[in-house]
Amino acid sequence: MRTPFVRALVLSIVFAAMLGAVPAGMPTHAQFGIPVGIPGTSLSLSSSPEHPAPNSSVRLSLQSVFLDLADSNITWYANDAVIAEGIGLRETSLITGSLGSETRIRVEVAGQDGTATATGTLRPTEVDLLWEADSYVPPFYNGRALPSPGSNVRLFAIPRFQRAGASSTVSPDELIYTWKKNGRVVQAVSGRGKHTVVMESPVLFGTDTVSVEARTSDGVLRGSTSVRIASVEPVLSLYENHPVFGILYHRALQDGSVVSETEAVFTAVPYFVPARTPDNSALVYEWSINGTPIANDPRHPSSITINAEGSSGLAQIALALTHATNFFLSASSAWSVTLSGTGQGSIPDLFGVEE
Repeated sequence: MRTPFVRALVLSIVFAAMLGAVPAGMPTHAQFGIPVGIPGTSLSLSSSPEHPAPNSSVRLSLQSVFLDLADSNITWYANDAVIAEGIGLRETSLITGSLGSETRIRVEVAGQDGTATATGTLRPTEVDLLWEADSYVPPFYNGRALPSPGSNVRLFAIPRFQRAGASSTVSPDELIYTWKKNGRVVQAVSGRGKHTVVMESPVLFGTDTVSVEARTSDGVLRGSTSVRIASVEPVLSLYENHPVFGILYHRALQDGSVVSETEAVFTAVPYFVPARTPDNSALVYEWSINGTPIANDPRHPSSITINAEGSSGLAQIALALTHATNFFLSASSAWSVTLSGTGQGSIPDLFGVEE
């Protein structure tokens, strides 16, 4: 499952001119998501979203400290063409250009307090952010490995930056990345070319917000995105371990399942545990059948063998899983399985189409 990505657009700021009754020495400037920090400013621009995507809608807003915008005539230009005009028109929207394009924005304000002009340039970029945990999932699992307490999360920033007039995108290795976790910069993983990083997973039942900003060394192109990552508890699933075909991953056993054998091997798969294999020595399996604790094979603690010969064939299987050192890891489950003994020598349905 692929995480939805957030695309970004950068706006470079250019101060135009200020005339009329505005006090001398008070410059105007555009502020398209990048604070300019000029004291005493009278006019500024901002965008929402701060870093919109190519070919997407962006809303531009105008603010002023000294000018009375409500009674001023405001004219908006994009690439020297008027896109909006009106009294007190402090907001407008437009569609950004494609990747590698530039859209020049100019705003002219005329009122009783004086006149002022602010300009800026829209330069669209894109940033995707993918992630996965290093927790365990079985072969051919279609989903993403999710983080549980004690695991790590790998994050991959995929930027697409292109300068105006260039025929190719900027190499991700040339960009400077600033990674943040819950709003705080993670200096250890930030820097030039650091588009792939590893972070600790959230605490039990916790959620972390991870963001990344990518920029060129000259700051002309910027993009950012973020993702929320929640911690999960491991999930136990039980499968029949066939002597010929191995673990039948396509058919997880449910409560009330019937296995057409008298003797069978069952294997538990601990989804999302912080381990490379289910038989990791740090994982502690506690099996019981019909309420009686069962010793397992130390070499394969995730599996047990049940022989129902001479019995009703009904097995109440229970499993509790803990970790030798990670006290936050705990999972348990139970299954009611019947071994009918009617299908000895049969070939299982490997495609899950049997009724």
